[in-house]
Amino acid sequence: MANEFKLELDKRDGLGSKAVKSLRNEGKIPGVFYSADTDATPFIIDRRHLHDALQSQSHVYAVSVGGKKLHAILKEIQYHPVSDEIIHLDLFGVSLTDKITISVPIILSGESIGVNEGGIMSQSLMELEIQCLATEVPDAVHVDVTELGMNEARHVNDLEFADGIEVLTPEDMTVVSVTAPKEEALEPDIPVEEDLELEGEEGEVAEGEEAPVEGEESAEESTGDKKEEGTSE
Repeated sequence: MANEFKLELDKRDGLGSKAVKSLRNEGKIPGVFYSADTDATPFIIDRRHLHDALQSQSHVYAVSVGGKKLHAILKEIQYHPVSDEIIHLDLFGVSLTDKITISVPIILSGESIGVNEGGIMSQSLMELEIQCLATEVPDAVHVDVTELGMNEARHVNDLEFADGIEVLTPEDMTVVSVTAPKEEALEPDIPVEEDLELEGEEGEVAEGEEAPVEGEESAEESTGDKKEEGTSE
């Protein structure tokens, strides 16, 4: 399990929207703690302290609720639709001796052979859903892509996990792949200016001359034919 991070929670008395707005202006974030065998308990937490907790990459937190030391996981975090700031969170109490279902991030490491050959790497899956004891939850699932070649992929069933961890994500799902870049469409052959000039010269008529009309004989050819006829007679 990741290093246990202790969340410092304070009891929350004000429950109305006005009270919540006032708390947020003071740098506090409202939340609620609940579990399978306890009632919901509202609390507040310092915004900077929560940020430190999230940066710790811990998945199971030590908390004190009503004077009792318990453990909890982040069940849900709500964000402001515009500012993207955290405005509320739910903590779910867990037992260290019971299995829990939780999602953990997937982190890629290494320099892919396929990428070095000009391929494009794409990560299709960002996290895995697993089930295990709270004490066995890993910080993340690390995937080494060093040996990943061109037009190759790694699926969930290719990953290795510690004993006691059950993967709930479908095993045939693609985690990461490397594909060859798409070939650029060939542009149609466009005659260069020099070729166009040559074609024009071949079809040009000398200055001062008229182009012969198709189907008609020139006057010169017609006269020559008549002379030949007279001679033969």
